[in-house]
Amino acid sequence: MSNHSKVLSIGSYNVGLTCRTGRVPSWGETIIGSGFFESYGGKGSNQAVAAAKLGGDVTFVGCIGNDKYGDDGLDMLNDLNINTSHVLRSDDRSTGVGIILLNDDNDNCIIVDLGANNELNPAYMEELKSVIADADVVIFQLEIPTETVIRGMNIAKRLGKTIIFNPAPANAEAVKLLPYATIVNPNESELLILSGESSDKELTEEQTVHLARQLLEKGPEAIIVTRGEKDCLLVTAEKTVIVPSISVQAEDTTGAGDTFTGALALALTEGKELEDATRFASYAGAYCVTKKEVVPAIPTREELNQFITQKNNV
Repeated sequence: MSNHSKVLSIGSYNVGLTCRTGRVPSWGETIIGSGFFESYGGKGSNQAVAAAKLGGDVTFVGCIGNDKYGDDGLDMLNDLNINTSHVLRSDDRSTGVGIILLNDDNDNCIIVDLGANNELNPAYMEELKSVIADADVVIFQLEIPTETVIRGMNIAKRLGKTIIFNPAPANAEAVKLLPYATIVNPNESELLILSGESSDKELTEEQTVHLARQLLEKGPEAIIVTRGEKDCLLVTAEKTVIVPSISVQAEDTTGAGDTFTGALALALTEGKELEDATRFASYAGAYCVTKKEVVPAIPTREELNQFITQKNNV
């Protein structure tokens, strides 16, 4: 990697607390789960880790608590040679936490308490102008205050950076961020929320493309819709590209979307065309779901190259 190919992820760090359960309990009900484990997480951190494990020169900006969870997260990021010199520590709020429930089909539902992530404020983005200026691709998500994301994206856009906006967890307010983004990569439910629709609506491929084109009218150059086991759709003003899904046996879907985003950013810094970068990211996301936990499941470049070769030879 060239020293001039740099990924900057501005977003969240959360510790993940995961438990397996056959179903989600009703209010007032206690059920027995199994397989509890603690893990590193948070969309901003996960995406930084994905880019770094695949060989990128990566900086992560976030806010964590002055607690054991924060210490552990910082150690993990540093061990992966991610630049953490601009990570803030809070004495007032604890490190963010994600409570993850996995069902028998390895699908997940997640509750996030953002904690210290809420202290990453817009004014700090102004202090980061030189850091943003030094990056090639800047990634934003929605686990930090929306006002902070707007300020950071505005600065990055003025500096001519490629901006990937991963609108997760999605909310209707996120639509106002679209004019600042170069690439927006929602999943189907996030696409629906951004479009003012119910998040559990079933979408055909044609409907998905239609909604993506509506989002394009708000300013981005490309919309990439990840669709789980289904084909990924890359939509630009000129064309729609269907990126075939990669068939795998899923062990844990947690973190697949973050791995996709980090891999996409890394591929773009390496000079890949958007279509090729999307295919590369799809392979990375598919690899991730074959393993348990997020950070251990994110592939190194060697692991991903072997996976791609294996899938292409099937």
